[in-house]
Amino acid sequence: MEHKITTLLNWCTINDIQIDKRLRVVPDVTGLAVHSDSTLIETSQTLVKIPKTAVLSVKSCSASQFIESSPYGLEAQLALSLALLIELQRGTSSRWYGYLQSLPETMVDLPVFWDLEIGGRTLEDGMEALKWLRGTEVQKLLAGPDGNPLIESIRNYFNEIVVPTTARFSIKIAAGLVQPTFYQFCRAFSLVSSRAFLVDAYHGLSMVPIADAFNHSDDHRVHLETEYEVCPECGSLQQCPHDQSIELSSNHFTPNNSNDKPIQVDDTYDMVSNATISPHSEVFNTYGETTSNAQLLARYGFSLDVNENDSISWDFDDLINFLEAGSQARDLSAPLGLPWNILSDSFDEDIFSESELLFKPSDAAFCINCEGKISWQLWLVIVSHKCARLVPANQVAALSSELGRYHISREKEDFETDISGMNNSLSQEIAYTVVELCQHYKVQLGAGKDQESLGNLLDEQALSQPRTRLALLQVITEFSIVDSCEASWQGGE
Repeated sequence: MEHKITTLLNWCTINDIQIDKRLRVVPDVTGLAVHSDSTLIETSQTLVKIPKTAVLSVKSCSASQFIESSPYGLEAQLALSLALLIELQRGTSSRWYGYLQSLPETMVDLPVFWDLEIGGRTLEDGMEALKWLRGTEVQKLLAGPDGNPLIESIRNYFNEIVVPTTARFSIKIAAGLVQPTFYQFCRAFSLVSSRAFLVDAYHGLSMVPIADAFNHSDDHRVHLETEYEVCPECGSLQQCPHDQSIELSSNHFTPNNSNDKPIQVDDTYDMVSNATISPHSEVFNTYGETTSNAQLLARYGFSLDVNENDSISWDFDDLINFLEAGSQARDLSAPLGLPWNILSDSFDEDIFSESELLFKPSDAAFCINCEGKISWQLWLVIVSHKCARLVPANQVAALSSELGRYHISREKEDFETDISGMNNSLSQEIAYTVVELCQHYKVQLGAGKDQESLGNLLDEQALSQPRTRLALLQVITEFSIVDSCEASWQGGE
């Protein structure tokens, strides 16, 4: 591995990647890691400067004319995987060889590949782990945009796009290039999933040498700084010929007010310290400030011991189906009385700012957080569904807001609040529905096991079945979340 690191660092020097002398790239169980030397590193220090010309993207790869790029999502992952695969196939002929040779030689151990047949065999540990993941947040992430298993989308892309594209590239550019196998494409996909960064509007999702050597931690000390708003046609951060077709208010260049010439900006992506870094310590990046263990496991193949971003979520349709299944009169045409966007826009979620049972998520999610609190959106869907069966549609929003204020008064133990009227009855029904939702979710988890039994199984799988252990940890986490929520709402608040 030391030879590979030396080759990588020599390649970095040739490609003008500047690494602060206080950092060391070292071997790690995941491939590489970055450590500090004996010197304290202060905050706001630029520690790595990576020229944009050094990143590997669909736009910069040697097969760029053959690959259709995509700005984000699964399509971007698949396209970059193809670009990376072709460069890996080219070996020493690739201008990224010095970087590519430092990457893990085998497929990153991601759940999407745990039931993949390799050499006529499947991983028993992987198959067992996937059984435990049924019904979890991880399983949702292992589905493609169309709802089908993600592995099917990967296989279809390989058959329909990768095979003919590599054949054309071999004929026109790199004669004699060996046709890749599905396993090799899966390895490329796993590297993209676990290492790629969304860098700017031109390159999009990209492999960023050295930046991807920093491992993840909630207590991260560096972050990647980029200017995303560049010209999507040429990547320029300054004024360029493509601006002629864009309004003057376009923000992908910055004019110099003194002489109307573009400000010269470093054409690099930078790793910058956001906290002091102790001597002789590993330097961590973050793969996302709000990344949950389910996302870490699905995308990167690991999870943290404690993760405050863990949550349980529902999509809107599944939530409505659950509520309708418990209704005496099914009315899927108007389950909430009014369209959801009208209800949510008219509701003042700030009334729950000090609630012990509800919270305001960073996105519009129907979820329960790691503390067992439900999002105000989840509460509002349940409330509106109840109200729509009692009052005319034009009164649903007003009654929902009234119930929100009533809920808070009950939480604050306002003894002047009427606890005998309709608001109290509805409030109790809402609490019972939250409990039922938690119980319904738990039915899908753990194959009928309770948490104690799952804990015993976890201890048994500690060494012999690492994938199953990761899956069990996820199941136990989700059990804890819904149990906490259920206990909070039990007994009608």
